[in-house]
Amino acid sequence: MNFDKKLAVTITSMVCILTTTMAPVSAAIFNFSYSGTSVLDPNDIVTVAGKLTTNPYDSATNSYEIIDITGTRNGNPIESLFSPGSFLDNDNLLLAKTLALDEFGFAYTVEGESYNVFHTYDYLEIGDRGYYTGYPLTSFSITPIPESSLMLGLLSITVLVAIKKKKR
Repeated sequence: MNFDKKLAVTITSMVCILTTTMAPVSAAIFNFSYSGTSVLDPNDIVTVAGKLTTNPYDSATNSYEIIDITGTRNGNPIESLFSPGSFLDNDNLLLAKTLALDEFGFAYTVEGESYNVFHTYDYLEIGDRGYYTGYPLTSFSITPIPESSLMLGLLSITVLVAIKKKKR
């Protein structure tokens, strides 16, 4: 193997090792969505989709703290995320092991109205429109958006494998 190929393999190997073994140092981003039907009116259906931005993973609590939210609720933009403890005891934690919410969930506003999404035995959304509304959720999903460093690591592995195969 000539010097250029050895240098390329060495650099690619180092990038691969560094990007796939380092702990995340930046915020994590997750797609989320849910839907459900009001307990008061079967014609009142909620559909929500968006992104949750979190602080880096906290190994002490095995969770991510949600620090920002974007998306829509029934086509209306989500305006803001409540700080922890602001609405129905929300703690804004996303449990890392199962990518699930806890019994306090996260809270946000849409058109000046407050909503809290949480998990007890099932996922629920409770809202405050001057009176409390409840939506047992029939679907709930949270999925991570891969970090760019992870993507760089995967690309590096691919390049390294390709170089080694070409060498044969």
